[in-house]
Amino acid sequence: MPSKYYAIKKGRKPGIYRTWAEAQAQIKGFSGAQFKSFPTEKDANEFIDPPTVKAVDWTASDTVEAYVDGSFNRKKNQYSYGVVMLKDGQVLDTFYRADNDERYVASFQIAGEVFGALEAIRWAKERHYTSILIHYDYMGIEQWATGMWKANKPVSKDYIHEYKELAKDITVRFKKEKAHTGIEFNELADQLAKKALQ
Repeated sequence: MPSKYYAIKKGRKPGIYRTWAEAQAQIKGFSGAQFKSFPTEKDANEFIDPPTVKAVDWTASDTVEAYVDGSFNRKKNQYSYGVVMLKDGQVLDTFYRADNDERYVASFQIAGEVFGALEAIRWAKERHYTSILIHYDYMGIEQWATGMWKANKPVSKDYIHEYKELAKDITVRFKKEKAHTGIEFNELADQLAKKALQ
């Protein structure tokens, strides 16, 4: 019995492979490939075909939205985040913070954005919301959380660890927004992140 199951979600021929050589043939040179190894066939299957999750009604009273963004000041060697919390298009709260933890500064504004996302989830849980939709512009916010990207740096490893703890009893959804395209609350989150560095 193989020690690993290689799940190819996006590749030449999606499926589960028993050897890395077989799996590699499906993804090498394939743009946008999505794959991961698992200890069990069940986990591999769930990666390719996730169990259906109950659809979230974003107008429900127990649901909230967040826009998160990060920034970085090279002179101060500080990263920061800005977060806008919303309900039915109305701003409930805004917050921002800068930090310079030496484990994370090498990740620049990405560090700010991931910690902003975690703070948004924390804010929602403290106020007893059961679901949150996070709008972001850096792909790692979603890809690390959903296991699509492998964590190589301290910032992504710590983000994944903390995300798993926070997301245990709240439904988290993600929505990619294109940066600096005039989306009101995205721009506000960006301004707050910059304000934190002043």
